[in-house]
Amino acid sequence: MTDPHSKNILVFGSTGGVGKAFVEQALAKGHRVTAFLRDRSKLAVDDPNLTIIDGDLFHEPSVKSALTPDLDAVFTAYGFSNKKPDNKHERVTQAVVEGMTASGVSRLVSVSSMGASDSAGIGPFWVRFVAKVILKHIIPDKTLQESVLKTSDLEWTILRPPMLVRKPATGEYTVWEGQKPPNKIAWKVPREDVAAEGLRCIESGDYTHKAMQISS
Repeated sequence: MTDPHSKNILVFGSTGGVGKAFVEQALAKGHRVTAFLRDRSKLAVDDPNLTIIDGDLFHEPSVKSALTPDLDAVFTAYGFSNKKPDNKHERVTQAVVEGMTASGVSRLVSVSSMGASDSAGIGPFWVRFVAKVILKHIIPDKTLQESVLKTSDLEWTILRPPMLVRKPATGEYTVWEGQKPPNKIAWKVPREDVAAEGLRCIESGDYTHKAMQISS
């Protein structure tokens, strides 16, 4: 029998660090997960509650067809390496939003990046340097991605981590709105913690229509 409290969640970006951690954590908590991916070998997870859809994020019809009315929520954690000005994040997000709207799915939690949109200028020098120089083509695209979400009719939440690190989840991280964190932070966060907060937001409905910073 299906747990009445479980969610049916579609994940875009399920083979990346945050996305894979989200899939594993959601399944561990009894949720039903559908992973949209291009290469099955990159998600070595075997669970009866996991469904895999083969697809390409840049093939708009495939993205939209994966968004079915039986879904409770969508989690996006894709990250594209823009080596020149591009709008990959914006284009994929637009397809996701249009597909969700057409199928009547409203709840979406999306991982963006600190430095995008109104989080520009947050953090110490090295955080600002990474956003402005290292990610000089990605941050503008992430800003466009966020704009697509903010102007939609969805129940969206945006999570903006700074540096993502490969460490076990700590459960000790700060989530805040605005420029200044409420306490001292390290300006980096494990991918597993970002995934955990994304799942918590889906389960609780917290931070709807808000863009939140998250860091250890």
